[in-house]
Amino acid sequence: PPPPEAAGNFDPGPPASPPPAPQFPATVVPPQVTQLETQDFGVIPTETLRPGQFHAPTPILIPGAQVVSTQALADALNSGMRVVLIDVLGGSYSLPGALMAPALAQGGHFQDRLQQQAGQWLGQVTGGDASLPVILYCSDPMCWLSYNAALRVVAAGYTNVYWYRGGLHAWQMAGLQLVPAGF
Repeated sequence: PPPPEAAGNFDPGPPASPPPAPQFPATVVPPQVTQLETQDFGVIPTETLRPGQFHAPTPILIPGAQVVSTQALADALNSGMRVVLIDVLGGSYSLPGALMAPALAQGGHFQDRLQQQAGQWLGQVTGGDASLPVILYCSDPMCWLSYNAALRVVAAGYTNVYWYRGGLHAWQMAGLQLVPAGF
């Protein structure tokens, strides 16, 4: 009989394992990072996408998602926890292993074309696993981009969504590594 490949039944075997999660040194986050991340500006949480003026104080909570601290994020990444880390700022530097998706941060509504595209893209990057932790971030607590993006991910049906409110600024303040975006 012909080899399995010739019969159209070629089984390549299990998929290659994903690259190892980036490792960060054990970190004790300085108090000023926690102060930055938890600063309460008195802004009321909203379930509506912000249409503009993205550089403004943010709420301390987000409907449908959880807020994650620098310490918890570094610990999760160090443990090898499987997550989808998404940078919606689109700057020159990002957290190691982050995917770039600045379009997720746009205003609009949850039935727009961007929302449909976001759902398709999220399905690809999560392998269709709506329970996989998805973590979104931008610059700092004065940035609504990641708030909008987290709302879009929740609206797409993801159940384990995290907003890293401290963002790049808190990560850098904690002395953790940033990498050139796209690497």
